[in-house]
Amino acid sequence: MSLSMRDVQYFLAVAKTGLLSAAADEQGVTQPALTKAVRRVEGEFGLQLFERSARGMVLTSAGQRVAEQVRRLQADYADTVLLANEMRAQQAGLLRVGVTDTTSGNRVAAALGTLLNQRPGLRVRLRVDRSDTLATLVREGELDLALVPAYEGQPLDAERTKVDNDPMLPLVRTGHPLTQRSRVSLADVTAYGWISGPATSAAFKAITDIFARNNLAAPRVVMEVPFASELNLSVLAATDLVTLVPRSFMRHADDSRFAVLPVPALRVPRAVVLLSRPGSSWSPLMQALRDSLLALKAASA
Repeated sequence: MSLSMRDVQYFLAVAKTGLLSAAADEQGVTQPALTKAVRRVEGEFGLQLFERSARGMVLTSAGQRVAEQVRRLQADYADTVLLANEMRAQQAGLLRVGVTDTTSGNRVAAALGTLLNQRPGLRVRLRVDRSDTLATLVREGELDLALVPAYEGQPLDAERTKVDNDPMLPLVRTGHPLTQRSRVSLADVTAYGWISGPATSAAFKAITDIFARNNLAAPRVVMEVPFASELNLSVLAATDLVTLVPRSFMRHADDSRFAVLPVPALRVPRAVVLLSRPGSSWSPLMQALRDSLLALKAASA
């Protein structure tokens, strides 16, 4: 293949934005430079990869298949460059990490703190997002690793290294009407609104599946949030809402202010996994972060 990685980069930028102007701004080059790069890619494969119109450029069916393959090529190249850099400087380099948890006591924070102290040349780029988004970024080579929660049956298209178990627990304020009952059933919970993730989130799907299996209506979400936070707890403490929180988050939930509902069906199994790109080589820095995370788990056992 006579294409340069820059041609591949420019082609993918146009494919993502669908506009030469937007792709040129993103890449910091002129539109003619992008046009030439696209033509070189099309010439290399002997295929029309874009449908062109006044509204922009859309990948053809052939273009979609080529884009999928060259994304992998780009990710493989980035892996190779990263690995070469790491082999030149075991103590230095860039580590790109994704997380969903930004609360104090986050295990990634502890692991990175150790690595940064041990390796003065290390630089870290942190991305905070939902687990499915982080899995995509890992698969496409934009992140090296991501530490995310994983529910049973949740599709995450990446290799997984299990770090811990962190089930979800049903939480309400102390004094909530449900805490006054001698027994609480899942049906009793349906009378109350929820603080929950968006309808597309794995957490919300896990909740709705539980209610559906018991022939109950889906929970009524009163407050939609991206993840568990102390802000959520402040709202919970002032209302009769119900929420699910990770067991690891319970350190923020003072026993005098909150209570875990005794409803076994709402204790949702969940693992914490480290995602990596399938088939990619692990750099020394990636291995060091993984080993540090597993050591923290062993120390807390």
